[in-house]
Amino acid sequence: MSFDRIAPVYDTLSRLVYGKSMVASQRHFLAAISSHATVLIIGGGTGWIVQELFAVNSTCSVVYVEASQEMIRQTEKKIKPKDASRIRFVWSEEIPVGAVYDCIITNFFLDLFSEQHASNRIHQIKNILKEDGCWIVTDFVDEGRWWQKILLKSMYIFFRTLSKIEATSLPPWRLQLEREGLRRKASQKFYHGFIESSLYVHVHKPLT
Repeated sequence: MSFDRIAPVYDTLSRLVYGKSMVASQRHFLAAISSHATVLIIGGGTGWIVQELFAVNSTCSVVYVEASQEMIRQTEKKIKPKDASRIRFVWSEEIPVGAVYDCIITNFFLDLFSEQHASNRIHQIKNILKEDGCWIVTDFVDEGRWWQKILLKSMYIFFRTLSKIEATSLPPWRLQLEREGLRRKASQKFYHGFIESSLYVHVHKPLT
């Protein structure tokens, strides 16, 4: 799986199809991230999300994990010199281990995987999220409308052809997050309900 081929036009394509909805959905919960938070962004794309985050949070630090080298290069160009020490880039398709984070952001990431692999990724990510930490998930949802099904099918054909993603359909990511014990604190829908941004919390369960 690689987004190198479409990295130069990815943002333009998303705007052509979804207008401002994709950007608005990913911005929505950034202000909820606490000061001095350690933030993990997985599959951050071309990096504009980091610019937005640093604009609303002047003290957080970011680990930016991206499978596409071209996406990382584009992100590096967007980082202001004064913010360079606040971000570390990781070129990898794997979920990083060895640290835990106050906040994790996955934007249009879980939809890349089959149902089983999405479940595995969610479990891995939960394990590196601090107790009471937040997870901002923004992704597509299928509410059964005919036009949503057409868009989903078209997108999966497009990205399987150009980027070799494994998924052929949208995994039930909301149900999978709930099964992992993550509590949805707030959510907001965009693009007529086709895109949802949700703020989940890793709630500590006391020993009994």
